[in-house]
Amino acid sequence: MRKEKSCGAILYRYHEGKRQFLLIHQLHGDFVGFPKGHQENDESDIKTAMREVYEETHIKSFLFEEIKSDMIYLIRNEIEKEVILFLGIPLSTQIMKQDAEVKQAFWMNEKDVLNVLTHQNTKDAFTNIINQFKNTVEYQLPIELVEHLYLNVLTKYQMFDQAHQNDHVHQVLKTSLEIANQLDDVRLDLVYVIAFYHDIGNLFGRDDHHLTGAKYLEDDQMIQKYFSKDDIKIMKEAIEDHRASHDAPPRTIYGKIIAEADRDIIPEIIIKRTVQFGLSHYPKISQEEHVVRALDHIEEKYGRNGYLKLWLDSKKNVEGLEAVRKLLENKDELLKIIHKYYNKYKK
Repeated sequence: MRKEKSCGAILYRYHEGKRQFLLIHQLHGDFVGFPKGHQENDESDIKTAMREVYEETHIKSFLFEEIKSDMIYLIRNEIEKEVILFLGIPLSTQIMKQDAEVKQAFWMNEKDVLNVLTHQNTKDAFTNIINQFKNTVEYQLPIELVEHLYLNVLTKYQMFDQAHQNDHVHQVLKTSLEIANQLDDVRLDLVYVIAFYHDIGNLFGRDDHHLTGAKYLEDDQMIQKYFSKDDIKIMKEAIEDHRASHDAPPRTIYGKIIAEADRDIIPEIIIKRTVQFGLSHYPKISQEEHVVRALDHIEEKYGRNGYLKLWLDSKKNVEGLEAVRKLLENKDELLKIIHKYYNKYKK
């Protein structure tokens, strides 16, 4: 029996006090489901899902690898079809549907999704995803607060350099919660909110963004509505203490969590963000100057004598830091990656 595999995503957003999901009315087969498509070559499941969402809707997305539904069914008793759907959020807003395959792409309120989906296996996948989503801190927070974070805080990151966009916030949020879940007596609601505000101070300049960002959170009326003065003090201090260049350790466990999550020491991500930052802040320097700047920054921050300090014994970051340091000792490979991202993002 022939086997096929498709990957896609169940994207959600917040709109007028409601959580909505992106649905696709497919031309071929005339059914309503979620954006998905066939895996190509050696693509990972997550890469396939992101590519297919973009091809069908022109929406870039951030997908949560740990929240997914995997279903297998037969087509005409000839094909064993596997479909993997990931939960995710859009990183862009305007839909441009793929006319050759998509009749309509639209957002639907959560309570109405099951009534609109065509196939039972797709309904089952959606139900599975929602049941997993309900176990997250985001789903359990007041929707008014979460909508405020998405629409009034996260959107402001679009004004920042390429290294500090929405995807960075979601990566920091994901890592923060992963670290927090391994610790005792840590409130996930505070961890969640801190991640949204940790770099918002870039609105007022990079140098003091940890201080201005903390003040921004403290003055936010929506934060004042849902959190006590003691809670706000904890979150404010965490944002003030999260900078990698600080010599003193953060004052609380929340500061240590956001500091560790903001590092997210994965060599490829570090190099990519270093190049993105350089292109945004130094657009007029030459390619060779960009390469030298990137090398110097990575050595200064992550080298064996670098200023970055780990405040928690996070296995992921300990191993990641050692991987970066070994890469610094292999300059040819490091230069190859820097040039790859320069050529990609210079365009």
